[in-house]
Amino acid sequence: MNKFAPRILVIAALVLVAGLLQVSFAQQRGQGMRMSPKERAEALGKQLELDSVTVGKITTIMEKSQKEMMAKREELQGDMDGMRAAMTELREKQTKDIKALLTKEQSAKYDDILKEQMQRMQNRPPRNN
Repeated sequence: MNKFAPRILVIAALVLVAGLLQVSFAQQRGQGMRMSPKERAEALGKQLELDSVTVGKITTIMEKSQKEMMAKREELQGDMDGMRAAMTELREKQTKDIKALLTKEQSAKYDDILKEQMQRMQNRPPRNN
């Protein structure tokens, strides 16, 4: 019976480490979803094969849009319909401003990226607030 004790301790330690790693990776994935405007612009730049100047302009657009969205959230706190309408308007303006910087081909690819994002958002499980 004593020869099994070290094996059980090793197995228990491995299970503990595996559990800790799983929690750590889950937290990192959650943080990855909250990319900064600069990170989002850089990711979009890679997807659309943009030059650094255009990525910089998109970063500026996204930063401005984020500030406007935060201000609207504060202003319309509690008014869900008003907030939804304001956020939709701000997202549409951001999209229009970004597309003004793109070529026709890049703009079409950007439309595809936005469609994919919408599909992912619609397919995600509801949040527990």
